[in-house]
Amino acid sequence: MYRRRPNEPVRELAARFLRSAVWPRRGFIGQFSHWLLRPASVAYGAAVTLRNLAYDLGLLRVTRASIPVVSVGNLAVGGTGKTPVAQWLARKLQERGWQVAVVLRGYGAQVRGPVVVSKGRGPEVAARHAGDEAVLLAKTFTGGVIVSPERASGVELAAAAGYDLAVLDDGFQHRALARDFDLVLLSGRLGALLPAGPLREPYRSLARAHAVAVVDKGANLWLLGPPRSASGKPLFYIRLEPVALVESHGGRWQTQPLQELSGRRVAVVTGIAEPEPFYAVLRQWEVQVAEVFEFADHHAYSAADWPVLSRSAQHVDCLVTTEKDLVKLEHFPFARGKLLAVRVEPVVEREEELLNLVESQVLRTHAPRGKFATHTNGGFRYGHQ
Repeated sequence: MYRRRPNEPVRELAARFLRSAVWPRRGFIGQFSHWLLRPASVAYGAAVTLRNLAYDLGLLRVTRASIPVVSVGNLAVGGTGKTPVAQWLARKLQERGWQVAVVLRGYGAQVRGPVVVSKGRGPEVAARHAGDEAVLLAKTFTGGVIVSPERASGVELAAAAGYDLAVLDDGFQHRALARDFDLVLLSGRLGALLPAGPLREPYRSLARAHAVAVVDKGANLWLLGPPRSASGKPLFYIRLEPVALVESHGGRWQTQPLQELSGRRVAVVTGIAEPEPFYAVLRQWEVQVAEVFEFADHHAYSAADWPVLSRSAQHVDCLVTTEKDLVKLEHFPFARGKLLAVRVEPVVEREEELLNLVESQVLRTHAPRGKFATHTNGGFRYGHQ
């Protein structure tokens, strides 16, 4: 197995160097670069502290939406499973009677205002306009999906469309919008603040969280445990587990058993923040990996990538990728059966306890419109007044 990174621009090379060498302090160059960036991290940390203090003192305006807002976020940049957990939470709350819309910024989205990506029947906007994560959610979630650079505007659009609860994908740092519940995900050792490390905020910011979840992405990272700053917060554990293969037929996704992958000779294509857990999944199924094409997170696959991937596909049984990459790769003319994605879903320990905690906090701080609630062993049940 060997890895290729074709057509990688300078920005992606820099991001990869930070993730692979500087943040883990790997080798002399990684150690030297980490300490060289430490002063910038101190300056960044001071700016974050001042910003948070301004919100705490009421110097910066906070908007409270007309419907409850639940956020799934983290402390670090990328790679903690926010989108699959946000989708899981939205689906579970939907099953409990809520009309849920997922609201996200949409990394790489070419929109200036709030845009409805899905009304529950699939994407209405292409990935190049809405971003890959928004289209992925639109293909896998039967509620609303809204992209909005200003999250408050996206939530109000959700309310106007008839939804009675919004789940924010990556909303912990978006303090301009009040949340009724903040679930913060942690995964492994996080290290220093940006740019010397991956942290967007210091550990003490966990004081704002209502609950913390440690995410195991296949490398037993949860055994490292949460930082002391999470002490006293409800703590949950989440495993991201592969559940199926996905193939696109004319834009419609169909699932196949994971066993179909066992023993096949494949080329792997990834454009995600931390691909190592994905490779570990393939090793579990005894896949013969002939070649790896490793792109930066959110890579926008272009016509320049197609010849390289097409040639590789001719020499293996299939190309294997992630669902986030599939929303962009499915538009290329791969032969039937030549492009498969691995679907990963969260398995949440004590999930009923977490869901009950979310709902009880929502009802305590932001009673939903026209609803009353009664609690049963299975959670909250709703009726209309």
